[in-house]
Amino acid sequence: MSESLPPPLEYQVYDPDRNEIRVELVQPSRRPYWLHALLFFLTVVSTLCIGAHLQNNFMTNVTMMSMDRPFFEPWTWALADWRRLILGIPFSLSLLGILTAHELGHYILCVRRGVFASWPYFIPAPTLIGTFGAFIRIKSPIHTRDDLFDIGIAGPIAGFIVAIPVLILGLLASRPMTSVPGDNPIILGPPLAFHLTQWLLAALGGHSTGALPDLSALTLHPVAIAAWVGMFATSLNLLPGGQLDGGHIIFALNPRAHAAVSRVAILALIPLAWFGWVGWIIWAIVIRLTGRHPDVPISPALSGKRRLVAVFGLLIFVLTFTWVPIQGSLKEIVTQGIDFFLKK
Repeated sequence: MSESLPPPLEYQVYDPDRNEIRVELVQPSRRPYWLHALLFFLTVVSTLCIGAHLQNNFMTNVTMMSMDRPFFEPWTWALADWRRLILGIPFSLSLLGILTAHELGHYILCVRRGVFASWPYFIPAPTLIGTFGAFIRIKSPIHTRDDLFDIGIAGPIAGFIVAIPVLILGLLASRPMTSVPGDNPIILGPPLAFHLTQWLLAALGGHSTGALPDLSALTLHPVAIAAWVGMFATSLNLLPGGQLDGGHIIFALNPRAHAAVSRVAILALIPLAWFGWVGWIIWAIVIRLTGRHPDVPISPALSGKRRLVAVFGLLIFVLTFTWVPIQGSLKEIVTQGIDFFLKK
């Protein structure tokens, strides 16, 4: 069911070619409630399947994630008996809580700043986490750099605030690895937030494992994996370029520097992909394809207090970023490919 077509909205639009502001009427489209509901339902089911499989592996002391398992095993196993889906509630609730907080942060600030935006679109996917995340569509011009900054940074802050208690609960429920990992296990690279939280829990006596050098020595509870995914998604969104949240923040801080910073981000991601994680190539392409930022009036300048909030955004990026989130660098892939052909 869709709502009736809303009345046209009047917006001031910045024209960079003429360096002037003109008034335009924007006709908001109907909200496809059924599509939002369907995508959210499918994402819930998908993440429940993944969470149930992870929880079963955790309880039976089996390697949590492995590249050698059949790709659709989590879904076939969980859906074989719908009661198994109950096991996936902690993971699904934790992950979707972080993603929903992120998108609602954007949406609520859009509403408060008079910017018309869609409801969140959740993306179910047959991936290791059951989703490709979520996004909202902004359907009207953004009036000022202050508005752009507020909308851009609200999502990462909201998601990070929810991710912190999820991380604490997840680490408290995790345990030291007591079995030898299976063949080709997927090892998650911990961001700084994981190390600091683990150290704090050990210092407070809330965890018996002490501070661990990396996550490979710990069997993560599915809730901790959800926190890892949420923080990883936050760091990706805060990459400083294109039309990612980080790109919006950079444009709000200094519109003229946006293009240059985007190019620097792309150049930085290439060696990270070669030595760290091959997936950085994809994000370099994303920044390149979304490099041109939508026009937002350059004046007035960003207010001073928001520049302080930008420092907090940078801190969140530092705490959630890991340059090797998953093992598998472009260098390793190329080397393996060369070795394969040389042996033929």
